[in-house]
Amino acid sequence: MSSNRKVKEEIITLLIEHSRIIYDVTSDMGVYYSSWAEDFESNKENLEKKKTKMQISEEEADELKIRLIKNFSEAEAFNMGAYVNLVLRMDVILNYPLEFVDMLTNIKIKGKNAKEIKKRYHKLLNQVLEMVDILKTTIKNLRDNPDVVFENTTTIHELESEIDKTYRQFLEFIYSNVEDIRVLLRIRDSIVLLEQMADRVHDIADVMRVLLYQ
Repeated sequence: MSSNRKVKEEIITLLIEHSRIIYDVTSDMGVYYSSWAEDFESNKENLEKKKTKMQISEEEADELKIRLIKNFSEAEAFNMGAYVNLVLRMDVILNYPLEFVDMLTNIKIKGKNAKEIKKRYHKLLNQVLEMVDILKTTIKNLRDNPDVVFENTTTIHELESEIDKTYRQFLEFIYSNVEDIRVLLRIRDSIVLLEQMADRVHDIADVMRVLLYQ
């Protein structure tokens, strides 16, 4: 195996591990949301444990990122700088789930619209999780099955459009139905995070398309 190919495979193996952590943290965000939606007060202890688990996972991802950057500082010489750049972009994604669960603790939804708001949160979170699942598969395919990576990234692009639509419909609903301005702004800020997270995954899909032709 050439040095170039060996370096590339080692980097992608670390990226696969990093993408698994992103998926785990996003999945934990979904579980956190479900417990919050069910009953924040009675689930407080479990929610704290879930949040701690997410923070530990983020630290693991950070260690992976540092290891990748240290071990492959010579990657530029192998024309592999774009792969290192990919892990930096992926690392940013982990900020969004942690910020989202932080925000949820300050949101109290009551009244006739509570059920509908929770339903819309659920839909948006499921779409984001599906997108991150496909990201994980796509990164694995960079190593194991490059022929389907373009198709994977196309799916990510399509999902990003769906998420954008769900997000805009959610915004429209809260602007029309939530009277308490503080609750309205907190819900808005929380779903902005999810939409931004989807944008970052979409950007990574674009980077992977470029990598296919390197």
